[in-house]
Amino acid sequence: MDFIENFYYSEDDYFSSIDEQQISRSAISAVLPLIMKNDLTDRQRSCLKLKYINRLNQSEIAGKLNLSQPTVCRHISTAKSIVNNRLAYCLAALNKANKMWIDFENSAH
Repeated sequence: MDFIENFYYSEDDYFSSIDEQQISRSAISAVLPLIMKNDLTDRQRSCLKLKYINRLNQSEIAGKLNLSQPTVCRHISTAKSIVNNRLAYCLAALNKANKMWIDFENSAH
């Protein structure tokens, strides 16, 4: 799953409920800045921010950063791979914790 694309562009239809949407978006919002700060190079981080926050296309990013479009494409692709990999682990842990919480609540009633 492309978590970063879904986070910035999705209508949240990939989650099964409103609660799951809110919990997952909150978790991603907490973890994404840490991943971007600690796991990406400055260039990768700049390219992702310009793509997702400023909504620039690759040619515009290339012009702004004085890079070629293929280089921007590589930076974005590599950065997305890193971010999606890390977020997959985070969301797997979150889903397990949510399931344990639901099971606990159900057993308490």
